[in-house]
Amino acid sequence: MIDENDFPAPITARIQALQDDLPHGSIRPLHDEEAPDAALWAEYVAPHDGTSWLEAPWFFGETYFYRRILEATGYFRAGPGAQVDPFTYQKEQGLLHTADRIRALAQGRAQSRGEGARDRAVLTRLVRAALWGNQADLSMWTAAEEGPDHQDVDQAEDHLLTDDTAPALDHLGSLDRPARVDVWADNAGFELVSDLALVDGLLDTGAVGQIVIHLKVHPTFVSDATIDDVHETLRALAAAEDVAVQALAQRLHTALRSGRLRLRDAWVWTSPLRARELPAHARAELARADLLISKGDANYRRLLGDRHWDVTTPFRTALAPLPVPVLALRTHKSEVAAGLSADRVARLDDEAPNWSVNGEWGVIQFAPADASPAAKRLAPAG
Repeated sequence: MIDENDFPAPITARIQALQDDLPHGSIRPLHDEEAPDAALWAEYVAPHDGTSWLEAPWFFGETYFYRRILEATGYFRAGPGAQVDPFTYQKEQGLLHTADRIRALAQGRAQSRGEGARDRAVLTRLVRAALWGNQADLSMWTAAEEGPDHQDVDQAEDHLLTDDTAPALDHLGSLDRPARVDVWADNAGFELVSDLALVDGLLDTGAVGQIVIHLKVHPTFVSDATIDDVHETLRALAAAEDVAVQALAQRLHTALRSGRLRLRDAWVWTSPLRARELPAHARAELARADLLISKGDANYRRLLGDRHWDVTTPFRTALAPLPVPVLALRTHKSEVAAGLSADRVARLDDEAPNWSVNGEWGVIQFAPADASPAAKRLAPAG
């Protein structure tokens, strides 16, 4: 951040002070009283005030760390740093470094549409592309680094631990009206483009009438996508030389203008709240959807409460009670997991001991809506 931004000396000093505070410093309240989320963060920090970074719960600690970055850069203050995304350079590079993959993805969409193919096989391929797009994560690898990349189809299939694509598509096909699909977006860059390609394919089928993408209200986790990132990505796609890439951008712009595609953000998605703690308004919003597609590792951890479940626990058992069917597309970058085969995990532990954190292995997991009262009410924090 210091190298890639032209911040004035006071901001650079605050960033350096945050770095120096890790990992043995103490959690403290934010010094960001004018920020719109100041009252929320005062509530989130209170149970952990005075504990060290290493003592705080992991999900809280990570989320708080990225919020402290915005405090340091003055994102919500007047003057230098205000509303400046400190991760802009990495996001731009993330698009530039994956231009060939973006072109191939768009050309695949063009070929499918040219052949009139709008069947399950097309959607299955797009779900796979959205899953493996999650391997691109700038909080783990910079845009210039070579992270995991399963462009080879056979390699990708070998690294897919569970695949519930079929029941998810069955669910959409069983509805007697066009569905609303909500997407919890994760990273900008190639992953966002792969998500938008899936959006394009779903809208193309006619079985889906509207898609709502839930995005972050401010920059976080380096590459997590905001509404501005979606618009910047569409502008970049529209300016590409390849006609298939341009056409993909045009279809998505048309969907935005018509209201079939909507972009929303909310403070809850940049909070440390686990899915069991979502406020009533967030649950009510999700309940309007016929399917929630959850992208990425952090959203998966939110869904499972960031708890160390036995990895063979059924996914729907570990999943927070939610009033909407969930399709989770996640490449493993943390040890939180459920719904896996004991035999497969035993082999992985022996053959690839860091399988749960290296981003090379993925899951596609589906669970129906929870009909219990707990899925609809505000769950207590804790």
